[in-house]
Amino acid sequence: MQQQEWKFGTHQIHHEPPDVLVASFSGMLNLEDMKRAVEIYGIAAQSGPYYLIANIGSSQLQAEARRYLSDNSRAEWFKGCVYVGADMVQQTFGKVISLGMFLTGKTEFRTEFVKTMAEAYTWVAQQRGATLRKSG
Repeated sequence: MQQQEWKFGTHQIHHEPPDVLVASFSGMLNLEDMKRAVEIYGIAAQSGPYYLIANIGSSQLQAEARRYLSDNSRAEWFKGCVYVGADMVQQTFGKVISLGMFLTGKTEFRTEFVKTMAEAYTWVAQQRGATLRKSG
């Protein structure tokens, strides 16, 4: 992956080798913001699937942006997703997206909700370990 960091509006996404994409969203995410985020998710997936850490605690997602995310994200892009700082509404939406990913062909789509970035990185490390144990 050539580009390692993207900024748009009050949001930013960056790649952490080997397989983590960290998205930090702040404020309202409108349709244009979500189109850009989904575009970046797809670009990142060209190097293979990755874990997405989405820091969403200080953001809100407009309904049309939520629909766009749901309709245009691809399960094969992700190894799993961890949401940081999600409130109950965001958690419900995250679970709906995960179910959609599962139903579109992924045999399992791992999603977790945590309070801190440190917990998110711990979850990713645990998922990597579980994957290694399954394959080895």
